[in-house]
Amino acid sequence: MPAIIDAHAHWYADDCLTDLARYCRGLETVPLPDGARLLRWNGSVVTHIPARSTDLEDRLARMDRLGVAVQILSFGALDVGWAGDRALDLARRVNDTLAGVCRMRPARFRFLASVPLAPRPAMLAELERALTAGAVGVGVTTTVAGHPLDAPAYRDFWREASRLRLPVYVHPCYPASAPPGDNGSLLLAGFPGETTVAAARLVYSGALEECADVRVIWSHLGGALPMLVARLDAGTSRFPACPRPASVYLARCYYDTVCAHAPAYECARASFGVGQLLFGTDEPHRLDEPADILATVRAMPWAREEIDGVLAGTATRLFDLAPLA
Repeated sequence: MPAIIDAHAHWYADDCLTDLARYCRGLETVPLPDGARLLRWNGSVVTHIPARSTDLEDRLARMDRLGVAVQILSFGALDVGWAGDRALDLARRVNDTLAGVCRMRPARFRFLASVPLAPRPAMLAELERALTAGAVGVGVTTTVAGHPLDAPAYRDFWREASRLRLPVYVHPCYPASAPPGDNGSLLLAGFPGETTVAAARLVYSGALEECADVRVIWSHLGGALPMLVARLDAGTSRFPACPRPASVYLARCYYDTVCAHAPAYECARASFGVGQLLFGTDEPHRLDEPADILATVRAMPWAREEIDGVLAGTATRLFDLAPLA
């Protein structure tokens, strides 16, 4: 079978997590008996990191069993902006770590840079440094340092990403405004909502009109976006910065397949086109087992070339990768 590109995967090095916990008040790492870790912020579960998540040989073995040739690594649901005035320091450590993994197995891994979205000089400097180190795009969270992605202070980032025609992967994260003490309901049900709201704000603010060449990728099939296209279109007239229907901008974006529910795939395909879908697993989290995700994609009643595009072809073009054998 053709090789696969996993466009949605994460790598959480211990020193990066230690720094994030040190810089972010209220964040703690909780070890679990099976070797996994919970990250809690103000008592709420913000992510679960399975054991052996940074065991390189274990990761490669899992990729081989699935037929994944390349993984695109990022810092996932963890916002470097939580580090406050140390966000640049944390972003540099994350990028150095991910670049190091890629150097160890250059045929198997690429990475998405973490950057502080403001101030502009720090954003530009770290973006340039990470791209020079081999980053194939940028990974951001649905809110950054407690602010939405359409915040005026972040517009320079979107302009630069558009100028460079960069892929920007948007991953949901626990918002600063969320109530404390949540044991996982927001992580499970709220994350898709975070993605949906972030996309709507980016569209309605005019950011995707002004920055038309940025290539935005929304996690988990875009949350509720495939089901809300008509509703979002109906509301476009309320937002003068957005001169076209919301669906025009959303159809330019990309959506990963971290989902094992076939009807959701059909809705996303019908809403945005199969050429906008990318295979992803969300390793190492495995809420939806990667094998189940792959089986769901392969079982779709679509043309063979469409499925091959989801599994590798679209990611190859989007991230400017060498064609896989």
